[in-house]
Amino acid sequence: MDEKADRLREDVVMFTRRIRTQRSGHLLTPSQLQALAHLDREGPMSARALADLEQVAPQSIARTVSILEDSGMVSRTVDPQDARASIVAITAPGLQTLTADRSRRSEWLSAALATECTEAERDLLFIAGRLLRRLAATPESPESAPRRESLMNS
Repeated sequence: MDEKADRLREDVVMFTRRIRTQRSGHLLTPSQLQALAHLDREGPMSARALADLEQVAPQSIARTVSILEDSGMVSRTVDPQDARASIVAITAPGLQTLTADRSRRSEWLSAALATECTEAERDLLFIAGRLLRRLAATPESPESAPRRESLMNS
């Protein structure tokens, strides 16, 4: 099973890299786009909650949010629950950029599916997509999860 799992992992990575090349003319990084996508799906949230969703250190998300704020893609307001923290929200230009990016990637994927796959293969891919989403939600076992402290000290 390990060989098959390795191959699947490689296939998913190759696909992810390919779909990431389909950009709508912006200069945002994948991490910045992902942060916008989380804010769009989940709504305004603290930078800490965004870091947790992104599975990155708070310092990393602080840089991402700062860049997005400087480019007008997100806004920050004081968190009413904790005046030391801020609430991050996607702005209209951020949503417009994200929507254009999603549209471009979806157009590419639709065209690729239409030209490269049979109807049965498309159905299988749609099922596989749901399975991949389910796998992505699987919690890590404590012994396999990297420790954030050890990553930050490396």
